[in-house]
Formats: sequence, structure tokens, C-alpha cells
Amino acid sequence: MTITINKPRASISLIDESLFSEGGHQADLFLEVGLDAVTFCLVDVNTQFTGALIQYQFQKVLNYATLLEKLEDVFADADLLKRKFRKVHCSVVNQKSTLVPVPVFERGKEYLLLGLNCSLNGDDLVYSDKLKQVDALNIFAVPSDLKRFIVGQFPLAEFHHYSTSLLEGIMLDTKKTGDKRVVLNVHASYFEIVIAEQKSLLFYNTFRYQSAEDVVYYLLFVFEQFNINSENIRLTITGELDKQSAIYALLYKYVRNISFGERPATLKYAAKLDTIPKHFFFSIYSLQLCV
Repeated sequence: MTITINKPRASISLIDESLFSEGGHQADLFLEVGLDAVTFCLVDVNTQFTGALIQYQFQKVLNYATLLEKLEDVFADADLLKRKFRKVHCSVVNQKSTLVPVPVFERGKEYLLLGLNCSLNGDDLVYSDKLKQVDALNIFAVPSDLKRFIVGQFPLAEFHHYSTSLLEGIMLDTKKTGDKRVVLNVHASYFEIVIAEQKSLLFYNTFRYQSAEDVVYYLLFVFEQFNINSENIRLTITGELDKQSAIYALLYKYVRNISFGERPATLKYAAKLDTIPKHFFFSIYSLQLCV
């Protein structure tokens, strides 16, 4: 009997070999890992040149034990990850995070503060990110097994929460426009709604969804809470959503002023990355704003 082993295959693999040319600088590795996918991005921090983007998507991964099995296969498959990197920054995707204003933050009480807003497991490790564009800290949890795996691959890896990079990117962009805006950042099974105006973050939350109707329901509910007129507000979409999706079609019935976001202007991008819509992968591109 023949046993077939399903090896992981990257859904996206775009690499500009000039990033590794002789005499070139060592790149920083940025990775974003969650139950839906793991994404890698390489940036030469001296030139701000983004030269590689790789993503492996996962199906029916419901817990971290299964995720770690998938990651073992990914790291065995991806030759790019066998290179040496100047620094490694790991962004964790989960719903275990909370924003705390700097004036009320107390060092040493991170676990208590986070536990007031979400359910923590006994083996969760608690970290905090200082947001540069907002006067707040983002306290978040990293499962100990996930940290152990990442540190086993990259002993000096630094950990962040994906919402930190998302908010840093959105707030930096909002300061340039000054207007009130709503950002909808969409992934395979979850999405974020962010409301910002000039230098102020007015609202941020993450929602799980199973249908386009779920997304529109939550968005319109938030609009109602903030007295936002869906006919007038500017809605910016980032993340993995395009005009052909059922979500976009339903959104357009209720919100007429919809536009797609842009990649962070703080980076330069390899021509190969232009084959991907520029509003995709906003949070991992923005991760370099956190370092």
C-alpha cells in the first residue's frame, strides 16, 4: 500500500534574488503566524527594500498543537528560512490582546490587565508593544509552545502582536489625511474594524465571521454605535479581499464610498510583489513600523 504524505505548498512565493546578491546587506525576517496561515516577508532595513513574500495557508487548523505540526512541515519545506537573518520579528495572530492607555499602564501587571479582557491559558506568555502613533500599549498573549517553536528556529526572535502593526500602519496613514475614516481589514476567517480621526484611535475590534452577512452586520452595528452615516463615510479595505468577493458585493449595497488601501509608503517593493493587489498583506508590511 502506498502512503501519500501531503507536503505543504506555499500559496504565494515571490522572491527577488537581488536581496541576496554578493555584497548585499543581511535582511530582517518578518513573520506573521496564526491558525489560518503563516506569512514571511524579507526586508533589507538599510535600503527599506522588501524583496520576498511567502505564505502558507492552513485548512481546519483549530488549535496550536495542529499548528505546530504544520509549522514543522513549513520550515522543512521553505529553503528561504534556512538563510541567516540580521533580526527576526514574529507577529502573533490571535484575539488575546488589549490596548491600555499609557497613563493607566502599570509595569508588572500585564497578565492581570490582559486577563480582564480575554480568557488566558495557564501556559500563555504575556508581552506588550508600545504603539508609536497612539499613546497606548498593546498587551498580548503568546502560547508558550508557539514561542518555544519560534525560538527554537530563531533564538533571538522578537515577538509582537499583529494588531500592533495593523494599527501603526493605519494611524500613520490617517495622520496624513486628517479625516475620519473606517478601515476594514479582512482575512480568511476574521476581520478588524478600525475607526480613526487625525491622531485619535476611536475604535478597534476583531470579529470572527463565516459569511459576508456576518461582516456587513458587524460593520453596520459599529456604524450605528458611532452615529456614522454609511452613505458618507469613507471605508478603506485592506487585507485579502477583492472586488469579486461576496463580501465586497454585499458591502457595496450599504456603503458607497469604498476604496482599497495601499502598502506602507515607508518601504520599497520588489517588482515581483506588484503582482499582488497593493492592499493585501497590510499588517505584515506594516510590521517594520514596530521595530
